[in-house]
Amino acid sequence: MNPAKVLRVAAREFASTVITKGFVIGALVVPALMTVIIPVVAGLAMRAQPAADKGTVYVLDRSGEVTPTLTERLSPDEVRGRWESQSEAVKNATKSLVPGAIGDKAADKIDKASEVMPFPHIRVVPTATDANLDDLKAEIREQVASKSSPADEIDTLLAVVEIDADATRKASEDEGFGAYQAFFRPKLNEETVGEIKESVRWAIREQRYENAGVDRGQIRELDSINARQSKEITEEGERKESAEIASYAIPFVSMILLLIASMTGGQYLLTTTIEEKSNRVVEVLLSALSPMELMTGKILGQMGVGLSLLTIYSSVGVMALIFFTLSDLVDVLNIAYIFIFFLFAYCMFASLMAAIGSAVNDLREAQALMTPVMMTMIIPYVFFMPVIRAPNSMLSTVMSFIPPISPFIMIMRVSSTDPPPFWQIGLVILINIGAVLVFLWFAAKVFRVGLLMFGKPPNFRTLIKWIRMA
Repeated sequence: MNPAKVLRVAAREFASTVITKGFVIGALVVPALMTVIIPVVAGLAMRAQPAADKGTVYVLDRSGEVTPTLTERLSPDEVRGRWESQSEAVKNATKSLVPGAIGDKAADKIDKASEVMPFPHIRVVPTATDANLDDLKAEIREQVASKSSPADEIDTLLAVVEIDADATRKASEDEGFGAYQAFFRPKLNEETVGEIKESVRWAIREQRYENAGVDRGQIRELDSINARQSKEITEEGERKESAEIASYAIPFVSMILLLIASMTGGQYLLTTTIEEKSNRVVEVLLSALSPMELMTGKILGQMGVGLSLLTIYSSVGVMALIFFTLSDLVDVLNIAYIFIFFLFAYCMFASLMAAIGSAVNDLREAQALMTPVMMTMIIPYVFFMPVIRAPNSMLSTVMSFIPPISPFIMIMRVSSTDPPPFWQIGLVILINIGAVLVFLWFAAKVFRVGLLMFGKPPNFRTLIKWIRMA
C-alpha cells in the first residue's frame, strides 16, 4: 500500500464527514440543546403537578376503636406536616449522598417541588358500626355517575374504608387479627390513595399497641436508628461513601461514550461506502487506488471522526465534573483506557461496516446484514448491571475476553469501584489486537470482491465464497 494515498483518502473521508451541518448539529448543537432543555423540562414537570384531592372518607369502623386515631392522622395539618418532613428528609439525604454543587442544586429543586406538592385535604366521617357497606359504596357510585361535583368540594366522596371488628383485638387466641378494605373513587392521585392506606394501617397498629399495653413512644424510639456518614478506608486514607456511590455512573457513561463514538464512525463509513458504490464513484477511485488503500483510508478517516466525538464528549464530561466539584471522580488512567478501547471497538465494528457497505447496493439491503451487528451492540446494555455489581466475577472476566464486546465490558470493569488486575487488562489488549487483525482481514476480503459486485445482495454463503475468491 502507498501510505501517501491512504492518508489522502483518510483526510478526504474525515473532511467530508466533519465539515457538514449534520455532524456539527449532532456533535455540538444537540448536546448544547440538551443541557438547556433538560433543566427546563424538569422544572416544568415539577410544576405540572395534579390538583390536590379534597373530599370525604367514610370509615365503617366495626371495631369502634380506630376512628379517633385515624381522624387525627388524616387531619390537614398532620398530613402537611408529614409531607414536609419527608421532603426535608429527602433533601438532607440528597445533600449527604451527592457531594458538592450537584447536591445543593438538587436540594433546591426538592424545596421548590415541595412548595407545589398536592397535599390532599381529607375529612374523615365515621359511620355507624352496623352501617350497610353496599349503601356507602352506592353513594360514591352515584356521585361518579352524575359527573358533577358537589357544591362544596369537601363533600366529594373519595373512599369508603371498612375495618373488621377484630382488626385491633383477636376474637380468640387461636385466630389472627382482622383486616381492613378500602374502596376508592376512580382517578384519585396516587399520593392520596397511599396516604389513606398508610394512615389506616398506622391507626390500626397504634390501637393494637394500646390494647396490648405497649408503650408506643418507646417502640418508636427503639425502632429509630441514626447513622453517621459512612466512609471507606482506602490506601490513601478515608473517603466518603457518597463519592463511591456517585462513581457508579462513571462505568455506564464510559460505555455509552464508547458506543456513540464507535457506532457513529462506523455508520458514516457504511453510508459513504454505499453511496460511492451506488454512484459508481468507486470505479473511478479504484483506477487510482487499490481496494486495500481505499478501505484503509476510509477506516482511518472515520476513526478521526469517532475520536473527535469522543474527545468532545469526554472533555464536556470532565469539565462538568470539575465544575460540580467532583474532580475526585476524574481518573486520567480511565480516560486513557476509554481512548485505547475505542480504537479496538471502532476497528472491529468499522471492519464489519466496510464489508457490509461494499457488499450491498443501498441502505435498504444493508438492514438485513446489519441486524447481527446491532444485536451484538445490545449485549453490553444487557450485562451492564451484572458487570457493575461484580466487576471481577467469572461472568465479567470471561466476557471481557470475547471480541467484539470485549472493549465495552472492559471499560466498565476498569472504571468500576473494583478494577481488574493489570495482567487482565494487558491480556485483553493483546486479544483485541489479534481480533482487530482478524476483522480487518475479513473486511479486506469482502471489500476487494464486493466493491464491484452489483445485483442481488449476498447471503452468508456468498460472503464465504468471496473470501475464498479473494
